[in-house]
Amino acid sequence: MSIPPLMTFQEDFLSGKLITKEYVHFSEIDCPELDIWIGRVVRSISLEFLHEILFTILSELLVNGCKANGKRVFFSEQGLDLWNEKDYARGISLYKDEFGHHRKRVFSSLEKSNYSISLSTIYKEDFIEFRVRNNAKILPEEKNRIVRRVQASTKYKNINDAYRESVDNEESSGLGIVLIHILLRNSGIPNQFFELVTGEDFTEVIIRIPKQLIPKDSQSRIRDLLIREVNSLPPLPAQINKLILIAKKKDVTFQEIATEAEKDPAIAAEIIKIANSPLFGVHKSIVSVFEGVKRIGLKNLESIFLALGAKKILNSRYAKQVLVWTHSFKTSMYVKFLLEEKRKHIQLLETATIAALLHDLGRMVLLSLDLSQVNQIRVLRSDDNTEISEWVEEYTVGTTHSEIGYLISDKWHFPEEILDVIRFHHKPWQCKSRNNILCQIIYLADILANIGKGKGNYFTVEPEVLDYFEIHSEKDFREMQDRFKVKFEEHREEYQNLFI
Repeated sequence: MSIPPLMTFQEDFLSGKLITKEYVHFSEIDCPELDIWIGRVVRSISLEFLHEILFTILSELLVNGCKANGKRVFFSEQGLDLWNEKDYARGISLYKDEFGHHRKRVFSSLEKSNYSISLSTIYKEDFIEFRVRNNAKILPEEKNRIVRRVQASTKYKNINDAYRESVDNEESSGLGIVLIHILLRNSGIPNQFFELVTGEDFTEVIIRIPKQLIPKDSQSRIRDLLIREVNSLPPLPAQINKLILIAKKKDVTFQEIATEAEKDPAIAAEIIKIANSPLFGVHKSIVSVFEGVKRIGLKNLESIFLALGAKKILNSRYAKQVLVWTHSFKTSMYVKFLLEEKRKHIQLLETATIAALLHDLGRMVLLSLDLSQVNQIRVLRSDDNTEISEWVEEYTVGTTHSEIGYLISDKWHFPEEILDVIRFHHKPWQCKSRNNILCQIIYLADILANIGKGKGNYFTVEPEVLDYFEIHSEKDFREMQDRFKVKFEEHREEYQNLFI
């Protein structure tokens, strides 16, 4: 089954339509399509942090289903009765060797059989449901083994513990079930969301992902806390607001803005520092505010002043601002590299690089608030606040850093293009304004800038965005990421402390 365009996929999925993929067998060549399919599901419902986990779980279940079907064909070819205990004991070691060393031959035999596996998903009121269905009746031994694996999984804290202790010495399939339960449990999803259903002509594993991990009243209190936090933020400094108003004047001159900026030595110094940064290309150093204002340009000054105002307030209030600004500058530079290399929408270069500086403002609030007072669930916590941890925080809280950032930027009257970028930089397809392409640019640059953290890959990027930027293969994507990384390292020291 080919994957429909993103908007069609999301419309079908969110309307509660059952979406199904059929496989005769599942192998490495099917992984990219599965990756894209899962990506579209999780992006539709803001559960991006589950992408890699779901891919691991579903691919494991599909391979197990394929393996079970192959076993049935193999036993038939060998003249063995699968349901006869003596035949089973005699044939299973032979099949284990066959599948391990001649998997392609097993797959080839499946193509001539009536066996198949299917993967389905459906959007429900309280959860997302995934079903992996095999059109073969499960053997008692297979069912007992799965039950034992489910029970065994409770004693393991992580995958390494499971590997240290052999849980299956017959078919080496037990670790797959253990893996699934550990991943679900460590994602905050309890074991009761895993179900095995059997019938006379099918075997089905059902995984239900709840939309929330804490009660609605607790989640509402967290959202209220976040909204109160945003509402408590002070307005932008008076001098910043004055400079923004001056910059908006139709007949304003560089000298007029520079003269006003020089009244605040801190702002004057920031303008010179930003003008000398890689954001505005490689130039000889300038030393005056007038030259700085001229280099930044009238159309960019409003956004720069907004960024300076945000810096002044947020840096004094939140402990995690260094983490956010560091990533924001990296994304900003990747935006610059992307547009310069592709020569697409080059007229948006300065607007896009500045918008990228501000795209993650909401993360400062979300990462810095102490949410323990409302009994926030503890899942996948990490000492370095990785991107996966952040997605889990958002899943638990019931809101996203994009939504929080939008509230902040709306409070401070950011221009429309930056409001859209902050709100839609993870979902540019939801931006219906003229700023859609701007959101796509920051979306792609943000993912490229995050890959070094082990987050995201070619197959997690929306294919339509890749096509638009003429990235036609995983090789193209990796080579681009490598080029950008080298360029970024060349300039790191020049701007890493620009807003910190």
